Amino acid sequence: MSRKLNPQQEAVLKSLNDPVRRRLFDFISQSAQPASRDEAAKAAGISRTLAAYHLDRLATAGLLAVSYARPEGKSGPGAGRTAKLYALAQEEVSVSLPARNYRLLGSLLANAASTDTSGVVLQALHQAAREEGKNLGQGSGELLPLLDELGYEPQADDQGEITMGNCPFHMVAQHQTQLVCSMNLQLVSGALEGCQMDCGLAELSPRAGRCCVVVHPQ
Repeated sequence: MSRKLNPQQEAVLKSLNDPVRRRLFDFISQSAQPASRDEAAKAAGISRTLAAYHLDRLATAGLLAVSYARPEGKSGPGAGRTAKLYALAQEEVSVSLPARNYRLLGSLLANAASTDTSGVVLQALHQAAREEGKNLGQGSGELLPLLDELGYEPQADDQGEITMGNCPFHMVAQHQTQLVCSMNLQLVSGALEGCQMDCGLAELSPRAGRCCVVVHPQ
């Protein structure tokens, strides 16, 4: 039986089906700060006019968020036109056929776990998360590719410290922050153990714009 896509699903699929648009989306999603049309055009190897067209289509589909700012270091009269900037949208956009609502399921389970005053459910969640992380780590053998596959968008600096640019459970974490953060910690700690990364230590280090877990070299 054929299924008809809703307008948002059609917009998302069409947006990422174009190779140029995909390159632009990948560049914006990996940028630490909102990017201008000029920066995106240079990264994708296309003209500014073409970049503007595709970036606006991605924004219309809900994949990018738009903001406006003057060029850095310039203000007042003669500072130039306000630049249109693009960043990855914070609202999740997903396509599932047939329709599924795993976000609602996650929220319900998290709300139920948070009402358990005995601590038994939280302990079971931590154990399950750590075991799952360990099993995934043993299957992968490499920590950074595994964390990237899980949606954490890991970044390692020159000292070997790994920060996570994204929380895969962001929507649930907004309402059950402590629960989700503690689960993230156990999941990443298990992955470290499974990958046999004895030199790494995961700890909670919440900061705006990234996941709460940081991996420190011991």
